[in-house]
Amino acid sequence: MSTPPSPFVPTETPAIARANRLISLRTHPGFLDVIRISQEISEEATAVLVDYGGWDKDQIQVLKARAQAAKEHHALLLAKINDAIQGGIAEAKAQEAARAVPEKTPAEALETGDYVRQEVLRKFQDEDMRAAGSY
Repeated sequence: MSTPPSPFVPTETPAIARANRLISLRTHPGFLDVIRISQEISEEATAVLVDYGGWDKDQIQVLKARAQAAKEHHALLLAKINDAIQGGIAEAKAQEAARAVPEKTPAEALETGDYVRQEVLRKFQDEDMRAAGSY
C-alpha cells in the first residue's frame, strides 16, 4: 500500500511566487499611487498632443505615437499584473489538485479498514503484558 503525499510539503514555483508578490503589491497602499502616476503619464502625453499649436505633421505623428504608447503601457501594465496573478493562482490550483488524495472505492475503504483494525489488534496483543484475568 502506498502512502499519500503529505499535504504540508510546500512547493512554490516561480509563477506562484511571482503571483504571491504581486498580490501583496496590489494590496499595498502605494500601489494606487503607482497606478495614478501611470495614468497621469498617459494623460499628460495626450494633453501635449492636443495642446500642440504647430502644424508640423511629423511632430504631430511623434506626439500621437507617444500618447498611444503611454496609454497602451498603462493598460498593459495592469493587464500583465492581473495575468501573472491569475496564472499563479491557476498553477497553485493545479498543483493542489495533483496532490489530492484519490477517492477510494467502497471495497478499497473496506480493505484499508480491515488492515488497520488487524494492525491495531496485533499491536494491542503485543503490548498487553497483564496476567490473565487481572485489571
